[in-house]
Amino acid sequence: MTVLLLALGGACGAIARYKFGAILLRHEPHTFPFGTFLINLFGALLLGLLVGFGVSGNPYLLLGDGFCGAFTTFSTFSVETVQLVHGKARKKAALFVFLSVAAGLACFLAGYGAAGLFKP
Repeated sequence: MTVLLLALGGACGAIARYKFGAILLRHEPHTFPFGTFLINLFGALLLGLLVGFGVSGNPYLLLGDGFCGAFTTFSTFSVETVQLVHGKARKKAALFVFLSVAAGLACFLAGYGAAGLFKP
C-alpha cells in the first residue's frame, strides 16, 4: 500500500509538473528559468500547508512525498543553474540559486503559517 500511494502521488505530481511547466514555457523568454522557479515555489507552499495542517501517515505519503516530491525538482534546478553558468550568465545563476532557496523557504513558511490560522 505504501509504494502504491507513493507511486500514485508521484505520477500525479509529475504530470502536474509537466502540464504546468508547458504552460509557463509558452510565456517564458528563456533567459531565466522562471518555470522551474515558480513550480518549486508552489510546491514549497503546498508542502508547508500539508505540514502546517498536520497531514501525516498515508495522506502525507501520497501528497507530500509523492505529489510534492515529483512536482518540485532539485535536479532541473541544478541543471538550469549549471546551464546559466556555462552560458556566461553567472549573475543570473547566483540570483536563481539565492531566490530559489530564500523564496522557497518563505513559501514553505507562508503555507505553514497559513495552515496555523485555521487551527483551533
